[in-house]
Amino acid sequence: MNRFLDYLWPVMDAPVPIVAAHVVAAWPAGVHQRLLDLGFLMQAADTDRVRCPECQQHFEEVIARTGPDGAVRFYVLCPEVLRAEVPALARRQWGVNMTAITDALAAALRLTGNLTTLLPNRAWRLGRTIWQNEPRDVVLARGLNWKDASSVRAIITRGRKPIVLVPDTKPPNDLWRGRVPPILALSQAATIGEGGIDLDPLELAATILDADKRTNAPDTDGINLDRLKLLIRQQVKAEEKIGITDDILVAAYRQEGTVREAAAFLARTTGQEISKDSVHRALQRAGGTATAVLNDESSPSVVRSRPSARGRKKKPTNPI
Repeated sequence: MNRFLDYLWPVMDAPVPIVAAHVVAAWPAGVHQRLLDLGFLMQAADTDRVRCPECQQHFEEVIARTGPDGAVRFYVLCPEVLRAEVPALARRQWGVNMTAITDALAAALRLTGNLTTLLPNRAWRLGRTIWQNEPRDVVLARGLNWKDASSVRAIITRGRKPIVLVPDTKPPNDLWRGRVPPILALSQAATIGEGGIDLDPLELAATILDADKRTNAPDTDGINLDRLKLLIRQQVKAEEKIGITDDILVAAYRQEGTVREAAAFLARTTGQEISKDSVHRALQRAGGTATAVLNDESSPSVVRSRPSARGRKKKPTNPI
């Protein structure tokens, strides 16, 4: 299993990034411990409100009582058993360790410059990269769908053509009031590798290319799902073979949100094997020649993390 992070991103995207014991108990075996070992979760203060350990049907405030032996025990009121004792483990909570996660992301992307907090607990400048011979800031942000998201947006847009990472949920385009930056959901592109976080370079490159193309040509985006399926059927019928054009490959990416899901959608629609590399190459052609995601521009392998450090070289050496 290499989907441990699937359980982390929704917690990180929550207003209070803390996970309770009853939630952890429902995770697959090994997930919680792996996230603790990586330092991405850390123990937080015990909660004063828990799910009833007897009936599992309601949440109640914990009541502390000192017994005859001087030991403190905890209970909740329950309509079925009147008073249910709460085990110590049921009060445990774990919080997201943002320092460990931001360090791991900066290392995985091989960014330069200092990692800085732009807005406490909401936005971080992870560092800077070189994309198509141009420096760009890489930012991690939480809560871009919350009511106060405009304050986070204002800070992000001060950066140098920012590339924005979010844990799980992308914000609506109208948040930005102008140029929409590349926005990559970590839930779509991040997995755990040997040393920490691995990022899928095709997803990252596709996100940047598509956002930049939208900025330069905003009138070329409008193909909805029904129209896209019609175009595919017409093209296949006309050619009597599968010859998917770049326009359809790019439209599928925009419809599905990731290169992997776009390839899967096209494969289902056409009945043929279509790789995510095909989608990525179409995005490259649509947006111009992409700077290497890794040292080798043709490599499909993931970007791998390495031991993190707050101080990094000032001169960019490894572009995204």
